[in-house]
Amino acid sequence: MAEAGLDQLARLWDEFRTLRFPPGFYQREPEGECMVMMDTMLAGCVSSAMDGPLDDRRRDTLHERTAALEKILPPIGDDEYATKYFTHLHGMAVLAAELDNARSE
Repeated sequence: MAEAGLDQLARLWDEFRTLRFPPGFYQREPEGECMVMMDTMLAGCVSSAMDGPLDDRRRDTLHERTAALEKILPPIGDDEYATKYFTHLHGMAVLAAELDNARSE
């Protein structure tokens, strides 16, 4: 799982890096969450997971922010591009958590 998961995560990361942050979400805070910080924190955790096992702080951040983003996805459904962007980010975060868990088993 770890090697295949890492390859898949790397492909998703490369795709994600070509996407621009949704313009309407620099100041929009669905469910009280700053989406710029959500993006920054999760992308940082995903990037770190590609380099090796996460430390406890990043692991906790990854799990907390992934759960928060999952709750936010339905309320942002009115913006098709933002939904695509944040769904992609969520998918990477889930895969990064799975990869990190596989490394610790």
